[in-house]
Formats: sequence, C-alpha cells, structure tokens
Amino acid sequence: MSKLLRNEQVIKAWGYSNIAASHTGSLTSNGDELRSYGLLIGFTTAQGAKIVLDYTAPAGHFRSQTTSCHCGRAKAVSDVVINPSVARGLDAWKDAEIPF
Repeated sequence: MSKLLRNEQVIKAWGYSNIAASHTGSLTSNGDELRSYGLLIGFTTAQGAKIVLDYTAPAGHFRSQTTSCHCGRAKAVSDVVINPSVARGLDAWKDAEIPF
C-alpha cells in the first residue's frame, strides 16, 4: 500500500478487488474484505460478488456515524446488501452462489 486515499477511493478500490487504505486508516480494503475501524463491512464471494453488511440504523445494526457512512457508500459498488444478523454464517455466504 503506497498511497493513502479518500474513503470513496478505498471503496472503489475494493469494488475492483484492490488493496487500499484511507488517509486516516479507518477504512481499509485487502481486495477481498472492506473494513471500517476493523469491523468487516464488506466481503467478496468465491464468485467475485461484492457483499455489504448493512451496519446502519435503519437495518438495526448501527455502530457509529462513520461506519454507517462507509456502509452507505459501499452499497453503491456492491452486488448485494445484507443485514448482519442474516450473515452470521459468513463462511457459508462467502462460498454461496449469488443469483443475479
């Protein structure tokens, strides 16, 4: 990771499966996972689908205003948005066939 980026750039990088980190380090992508303050908010399935875990107040899983903003922006590049309580068996989701 050579360059620290704006949040929008980190999210776009995750959408393209690239490694990135925000200038504050609060939002990171290892290419497969997107994390807000270390909390997994997005992941990539075996088929390459981008899944966002909805850590927002309307979904009933609010963590912080910043994490909520990160999730909201990540939704724009995701294939599927799911409620975190539905994704308890994350390993099953990562290997799941996502119908499009």
